[in-house]
Amino acid sequence: MSGNASRDAKMPLLSGTTFDDPEKDARDDAEYSGNGELRTLQFVPRDLAFKCRKLVETYHDIYGCSGLPDMLWLSGGRDVIECHSALTRIFTKASKSRGARRANDTFMLIATVIVALEVLARDYAGWGRRFPAAKREAENLLGDLPPGQRVWLMDRYLYPSLGVRPGFASTLALSPEGAHEPVWN
Repeated sequence: MSGNASRDAKMPLLSGTTFDDPEKDARDDAEYSGNGELRTLQFVPRDLAFKCRKLVETYHDIYGCSGLPDMLWLSGGRDVIECHSALTRIFTKASKSRGARRANDTFMLIATVIVALEVLARDYAGWGRRFPAAKREAENLLGDLPPGQRVWLMDRYLYPSLGVRPGFASTLALSPEGAHEPVWN
């Protein structure tokens, strides 16, 4: 994919996810834009979201997706999921899904969102310094737990227990162009 194509492409937050309950959909309308993306996450830089997605996909290509729901739930990601009704709904729906591929895609999407927020909040690779407003938003969404008392999902992706893979960390390096655009418009 060319540099311009990747910058112009949108990363759908809720790709392929459908909701069947009109009452719940109506309640969550304030959180969604017209194309099914979460409005509350519009501050995440597009380049960071793509890099986080690549990190998550690469990890699960190597290690598989069998433990992904537990990985999300047992990490600090659980707090983020529980605090956002839309994430809770798509997590629950994916957990009950009969289609493994669709469920795994949804779980990877949730993991991507959480990792992007953690990268901003922790200022990993300079993302927080480059986007201070986004860093503040991410810190607000992640809660008030001190960094030492939280299990960070990004650490599980960057430093898997089966051996450190230096290539994973380089995935999140800042790129010189396109990183300033919000990913979810």
